[in-house]
Amino acid sequence: MEYLKVEFEERRRVMVNNVPNGFTNSVIEAPGGAHTVTLAPPVDFSPTSQEVWLENTAPMDACRISFHKLPPAAIPPAPGRPS
Repeated sequence: MEYLKVEFEERRRVMVNNVPNGFTNSVIEAPGGAHTVTLAPPVDFSPTSQEVWLENTAPMDACRISFHKLPPAAIPPAPGRPS
């Protein structure tokens, strides 16, 4: 098992390979290897996803990645809503 810490300014569900797997700002477990990591909606963050390779991590030495909150003007309108 490998360890990942996803940093974001809010508590948000972390999605690993499109499967819910813990929350931001906490250490989560995932199998070793390649993974696509994103956050649950709303999509008000950047980048929209990140690719990570988990190997040789530990709970106190987790792989760390960050997502950044977008300002309201940078958030695209939701599908089906007028812009």
